[in-house]
Amino acid sequence: MVTGVLCAIAAIGASAAMTKVVPDPGGSPAPRTAAAPAAEPTPSLTSLPQSAKQPQLAAPGTPAPGTPAAFTGALFEGAVQGRHFCTATVVQSPGRNLIVTAGHCLLAGKPTGQGAVFAPAYAGGTTPYGTWKIEEVFEDPRWDGGADDDYDLAFVRLAPDASGRNIEDVTGGAPLDTTGRAGEQVTVTGYPADRKAPHTCTATAVRETPTRQRFDCAGFPSGTSGSAWIARDGRIIGILTGGDTDDVSTSTVLGDYAATLYARATATGS
Repeated sequence: MVTGVLCAIAAIGASAAMTKVVPDPGGSPAPRTAAAPAAEPTPSLTSLPQSAKQPQLAAPGTPAPGTPAAFTGALFEGAVQGRHFCTATVVQSPGRNLIVTAGHCLLAGKPTGQGAVFAPAYAGGTTPYGTWKIEEVFEDPRWDGGADDDYDLAFVRLAPDASGRNIEDVTGGAPLDTTGRAGEQVTVTGYPADRKAPHTCTATAVRETPTRQRFDCAGFPSGTSGSAWIARDGRIIGILTGGDTDDVSTSTVLGDYAATLYARATATGS
């Protein structure tokens, strides 16, 4: 992506603490979009043990908090009136304010100017859990500086909403696994850029190389980059980063580099 809306359009062209396990698709990647400016500082929730904070109850017809349908969402350029260009997922973190997506979806660093916002559970033009502004994007320097596909991953810290709530307290989130798992059954939910609803498919991933795995399932075109690959135990073990066709998607294998990146993201402002 270049800048502004052009960044989002480019991203459309491109088709999760630390004991490595976090407790309770390949064409060339596209350019990335700048993150949206963070909201003005707002009071945060009173500090409580993580186990004491439970996702809020959903309104009728809204995906229940703590489910993938609630904590998976679309990334939009500026506002939901625009076109969504990538998918992201809330990942459990100490600060309860982190999402994970593909590195090629966003520019690393803090936002400048108008950029992307995250809309969890977006469907039919509605945002049942609101939209969330980005504070900072974290990427591996081997991706940010060299566009090495093996490191196409980003963690994104979100600002609290107007009520001071962190996103994980509202939607719930999935735990991240960075032990290098691959070749397992996974469920993937992504937002095709030409649709206003997510697409979900379950299939068994195949390890192709030590650093890449493949997922064969139809219906993952542009816009689905960044979709989390969630294993049967509920943990994120992959992130959709590309694919030769809409029916064949790829992910990096989430190993030591992902654990290091997650640690950096959670140690900064979390």
